[in-house]
Amino acid sequence: RYNNVTGDEREVSPFVPNLPIVTAPGPAVLGRSVVVLPGGAIPAPWLTAPVVVVDDATVADVERLASLVDRLHQAWAEREAVVIELALDDAALRAPETESRPPFELGAGFTFLRERLHFLVWANSYDARLEPPRWWWGVKAEAAGAQAGGAADVLLPDGTAAWIDGGPRGPIDGVAETFVHAETVSRGLMTPVPQRVDRAGDLAADQAEAVAHGSGAARIIAPAGSGKTRTLIARLRHLLDDRGYEPGAICALAYNAKAAAEMRERLGTANGVRVRTIHSLGWEILREARGDLGLLNEGEVRRHLDRLVEVPRRPNTDIVGPYVEALGEARIALRSPEDVEASRDDVPGFALVYENYRERLRRAGEADFDEQVFGAIEALLADPDLRRRWQGRCRHLLVDEFQDLTAAYLLLIRLLASPELDVFGVGDDDQTIYGYAGADPAFLIDYGTLFPGAVSHALEVNYRCPAPVVVAASNLLGYNEERIDKTIVAGPQAPNDPGTFAVERRSGSEMGVDAADQIVSWLVATDPTEIAVLSRVNSALLPVHLALADRGVPFTSPLGPNLLGRTVVSAALAWMRLGLDPDGMRRADVLAAVRRPSRGLNRLAVDLLPGRSRFDLATVLDAGRDLEDRRAAKWDGFVDDLERVVAAAEDDDAPALLDVVISRVGLNSSALALDRGRSRADRSGQSDDLVALRRAAAIHPSLGDFETWIRDTLAKPGDPAGVLLSTVHRAKGLEWDRVLVFGADRGLLPHTLSSDVEEERRIFHVAITRCRKQAVVMADRDEPSPFLDELTGEAKVAATEPQRPVRTKSARSRTGVEVAPGDRVRVSGGYAGTVDEVDAHGIWVGVEGGALLQVRWGEEIITPAGRGPLTPPTEGLEADADLVARLKAWRLETARSKDVPAYVILHDSTIDTIAATRPDSESALAAVPGIGPAKLEAYGDAIIEICSG
Repeated sequence: RYNNVTGDEREVSPFVPNLPIVTAPGPAVLGRSVVVLPGGAIPAPWLTAPVVVVDDATVADVERLASLVDRLHQAWAEREAVVIELALDDAALRAPETESRPPFELGAGFTFLRERLHFLVWANSYDARLEPPRWWWGVKAEAAGAQAGGAADVLLPDGTAAWIDGGPRGPIDGVAETFVHAETVSRGLMTPVPQRVDRAGDLAADQAEAVAHGSGAARIIAPAGSGKTRTLIARLRHLLDDRGYEPGAICALAYNAKAAAEMRERLGTANGVRVRTIHSLGWEILREARGDLGLLNEGEVRRHLDRLVEVPRRPNTDIVGPYVEALGEARIALRSPEDVEASRDDVPGFALVYENYRERLRRAGEADFDEQVFGAIEALLADPDLRRRWQGRCRHLLVDEFQDLTAAYLLLIRLLASPELDVFGVGDDDQTIYGYAGADPAFLIDYGTLFPGAVSHALEVNYRCPAPVVVAASNLLGYNEERIDKTIVAGPQAPNDPGTFAVERRSGSEMGVDAADQIVSWLVATDPTEIAVLSRVNSALLPVHLALADRGVPFTSPLGPNLLGRTVVSAALAWMRLGLDPDGMRRADVLAAVRRPSRGLNRLAVDLLPGRSRFDLATVLDAGRDLEDRRAAKWDGFVDDLERVVAAAEDDDAPALLDVVISRVGLNSSALALDRGRSRADRSGQSDDLVALRRAAAIHPSLGDFETWIRDTLAKPGDPAGVLLSTVHRAKGLEWDRVLVFGADRGLLPHTLSSDVEEERRIFHVAITRCRKQAVVMADRDEPSPFLDELTGEAKVAATEPQRPVRTKSARSRTGVEVAPGDRVRVSGGYAGTVDEVDAHGIWVGVEGGALLQVRWGEEIITPAGRGPLTPPTEGLEADADLVARLKAWRLETARSKDVPAYVILHDSTIDTIAATRPDSESALAAVPGIGPAKLEAYGDAIIEICSG
């Protein structure tokens, strides 16, 4: 016969005398079920038990099969005895399953349902298809050294009668008999389950309750500072020392290599337990599946991609970087390559690049960082034997920082934890801040769906932060709707001085100096390494970086001279240099100023200013004397802006000159246009850069040496023994005595480029809860974050904006908003009304009093469905046929010159929308679907010039 439990083929006859034949159903606490033939007699002990039918029709229907598996899993987890009428051939039930579809088609919720069904049918069931019923775990126990007979299932080698427990592994209360768990038997051992021991030790009550969790999956909600790592390690020790779990059946997953090393060190002598990061675990699986592999670093990945990417190369532009990001979106966020390509404008042809890149890795016997996880998933899906081996090594999974899991990580965990799905997940949905990478608080919120029968335990005490910080964080998070309700209180020894948490509203231009003053005051009694300055994005740290350098305070910072090469900062510096030297303007600076903000004059300027390397203002003006109509007007407008900048430079005031460049010349509009369509909200936007540069100018207002000063300061190396400057994302999981949260401004928190206001609150919450003794939040008093009032719980929920985050499968952080006649909208200036008409230039909104207000493509609007730049509809606008022809001719010429396919430049649908809306500015062009930062930077000027005739 086939042993349904172990999968082994054995010559076992039902008439062999030493087969374990026991009086069913055993102790009621074990909750054993029974398997019968279709229409067969139900043994007396189960006459009142519910009947579950397993037949071909159910197994063939995915939805019915999923429902059946859920029902049986519930019965097994709760030790509910059921009758299983097995109308399915044994061979069909136990046949190995494979899956050839790519993981991004399966999603994080996939498991092998028939594999789980086979386990659930036989894990804790008698086989009553024979008479008398058989308990097949007894057969396996004999092979492990037990004997048939006695008052229970078997006799242990020392003569003790023991029951073999096939239910979920955990303590069995209220029974004096001896038990051996089936999992132990399957490993060839007959070690009895120890008597229940729940040692609280020095754990708090909530931590001890989580550690002592009984059987099956568990969700541990662990807010900031609640001792989650301590709890997880205590759970590991408890399983090993108090419950006798075999080390080879346990695997713990840590957030990163540092956390894994700390966990191993704190576990001490618990050898044999796998403590891994999810990538190192995937790497083990992948190498077992494929043999020796070479692990690529980022430089090697880029070299592979450089041979595959067919897009034009541009000076000072990272062409390959977006493809590296896109590979991560496809493999870690589990998005199809086609969806990734469609959602971005900077990875044309990505779907083909994805396939070719991965094929190149396979041929070369190589893997990159993300392939460790994605490749491991593919291997487990394709190889049932590999999957079975690794499931045996991961019977009990403990996962730290569960809220940071992406779809791919979760899929890997579910494949490894199947069929039991015994996962002890520790995390905090309020600390899910990697949405751009695919992390989702729903994974914790819906934990019971992902891991059936899961019990929730909550840690409620923040032992890290002062009481005022805990209260402020709780108030802030209370405005989120997509979260688990929880109680968070400060620890009994937490400082309660109101000064331990402060919100400082300061002049935006002086904030860098004020931040330096605050840090200097802390340094009187605090070591520099116990101070951190945290911001939403890197460039926001610039004024603090410069102010600390001027004071001689030691610090480390993520910023360097490369910041000055970013698009809009570079343009601002070019304008400043033009203002400083109107009689010797460099040609490169003039062309940079012509291009940004865009005027549709870029190619024309190249022709008008040939040869010479330097010009004076009069020469630039005279270069456009033969132009006519719109070109002449545009050139004159450019010269007027040059004259404004030259006049402002005469006062030797860097802040005043930057104000002219940003507001009067319009560099801010370029920044906004370039930021639209950004695919990641964790990085500085062009607008962030301008704000930071303006604040830097307030620290060093002397115009003459401003650029030299900032460039030299950024070039100086940091001091590892100093204050840390960091973004919130990089600071997650760390803590310091004192934390300054810098730049809690409107546009930064919540960030303009994020469509998920709830994640932005979570980011702010993570920032303030990094402190042990004091947190200070510094904000622009003229443009404070709306979150500041939420810290006290006094803010009102705005009825005009959606409070729930806009969740989509796309990883994009910023999307356009389409409207139609009759839609309600709110527009710049606070006006609200109804869309009256949509035309080629934008929309007309009827407001109170009967007035019509025009809103052009690219301008910010708010609707009940969300907020963002007004985007032309994909249908309903009529394209100008002549303009379509001119755009396609330009596209063909550009594609030939760069030796790339035409679609790499622009798709036909994008050309049609451009020809229908005739964008005359960067903002208007950026609102066109298919035009993002990369295409705007590469082709924006030429397109605007064509549309302008």
